[in-house]
Amino acid sequence: MMKKRNVYSTAAAVLLSVSLLAGCSSGNGNNTASNEPSANGGNNGSAVDNTPIDPTTKFDPPVELTVGVMIGDPIADSFTEEKWENSEWIKAYRDELGINIKPLWYTKGADAGKQKISVAIASGDIPDLLAVSQEQLATLSKTDMYEDLTKFYDQYSTPLTKEIITEEGNSALESATFGGKLIAIPGTNSAIDGAAFLWARQDWLDKLGLEVPKTTDELYNVMKAFVEQDPDGNGKKDTVGMMLNKDFLMPGVAEAIGIFNAFDAYPKAWVRGVDGKLVYGSAQPEVKDALVYLNKLYKEGLIEKDFGAKDSSKAAELAASGRVGINMGAMWNGMFPLQQTIDNFPDANWLAHPIVSKDDQPANPQIKLNVENYFVVRKGYEHPEAIMKLLNFWTDLNYGDTTQAEFDKFMGPEPAPGHHYAVAKAWKAQKNLQAHLKIVEAFKTGDVTKLNAEEKGYYDNIEKFKAGDNANAQFEKVFGETGSFKSMNSYVENNLFKMDEFYGASTDAMKNRLKTVEQAVVEYYTKVIMGSDSVENFDKFVTQLNKLGLAEVTKEVNDWDAAKK
Repeated sequence: MMKKRNVYSTAAAVLLSVSLLAGCSSGNGNNTASNEPSANGGNNGSAVDNTPIDPTTKFDPPVELTVGVMIGDPIADSFTEEKWENSEWIKAYRDELGINIKPLWYTKGADAGKQKISVAIASGDIPDLLAVSQEQLATLSKTDMYEDLTKFYDQYSTPLTKEIITEEGNSALESATFGGKLIAIPGTNSAIDGAAFLWARQDWLDKLGLEVPKTTDELYNVMKAFVEQDPDGNGKKDTVGMMLNKDFLMPGVAEAIGIFNAFDAYPKAWVRGVDGKLVYGSAQPEVKDALVYLNKLYKEGLIEKDFGAKDSSKAAELAASGRVGINMGAMWNGMFPLQQTIDNFPDANWLAHPIVSKDDQPANPQIKLNVENYFVVRKGYEHPEAIMKLLNFWTDLNYGDTTQAEFDKFMGPEPAPGHHYAVAKAWKAQKNLQAHLKIVEAFKTGDVTKLNAEEKGYYDNIEKFKAGDNANAQFEKVFGETGSFKSMNSYVENNLFKMDEFYGASTDAMKNRLKTVEQAVVEYYTKVIMGSDSVENFDKFVTQLNKLGLAEVTKEVNDWDAAKK
């Protein structure tokens, strides 16, 4: 039986595309099951018997599963078909699960992959297993090309796999359910890992005798001091209060979502209104105070005047230059871009804190259901349970017991293929938080025996940092005793998250109108921040959004909400 292991859930580089197929999971199947009954009454044998189903059994004789493979940018340059087909993942699927993965096609890049999947769906000719987006799932739901996976999920998921898929509730499964049928298995990721944090230069705070800000007023005062009091000590007025990029409503780095949340505003999220119905956060009056605040920062030069011309990577160059003291961004920002500050300025000390609030009540960081993709099985495929065996393999490998050697075989440094070559994945929502808590405990007690392979890797890197290796500061800044997950744990313990309450497939109006609405939102917000428009025109702005399609989208969202009750 293959043991399990953990991996840091960064964005997947190889998204097995629509055909992407099935499975990357289960590492524990090694028994034979030639007479294993199919959950729908007969794909595997001529008749159903009452033999208990063991979801970890190996197919004997082996089965074939066709897929399509989309290669993401992180590994595109070094990728070869031979490397993928001979990877440890593909060998393990064959040798341990009895599943022979057969690629029907390869594409490189997100756009090419999306187009290939769309063509496959439109033609009615899809692989046996395909990984699709929520949009593509909505299209498939209107066809007869998919297998109902309800029984297969119930009967062939291991307890560990079910625990992972439902860790943040049943919303992931509900998002893949149409007409009472589970038409895909959600490849879950972490919603909480998308929350915003206040990253601040602690060395600058210390130098200027300032406390970590907890309110928006305190944050303003800190940023003002960072700009006016020469915290880098170079005698020049060249420092910036907070980095910001033109796509400031996109979670990640140099964003402003945390500022909006401080004022109880939740842009781009669907939240409950006073009447109990879902409303679009970008169009609610609470955003006005946040826009006024950001406009103040802009007018006083606390954010860059040309932020509207910079994408997140360009905005993040401020970190490498050592010229900025505040960043609103995700838990991983300690790795990028803030590690670059320490690379160039060894005394720099970025620390993550909960986002500030407009008053003495803690703010609620917004999060959204995070499903990386949905695994669909072609109608008529003889072994639909294969997707569950693949996912069981993944969860066992990543979240169960494992040896370091076993972990490194798949997920370690090169020549290990890493998670990008896995066919199907379902990430644990609190995996990274749990890694932090276990690492902190290990440093406290000196006992590392309870750390799995991934966690031990982080622990070792943090030890290197503590011994003076600044290149490993990033591991301390995320997973260590002072890392971002210290504040994440505070969010969790105090139940502070504000979850986007729409998690269904895109409605017709969403697909046709929401992008236009979102573009209008960013344009108006940017103009207000830069002073070329005013919050006095907010009502007029909302009226415009409704005409652009927001009213229609809102109706469909509430129809969806009513239907699921």
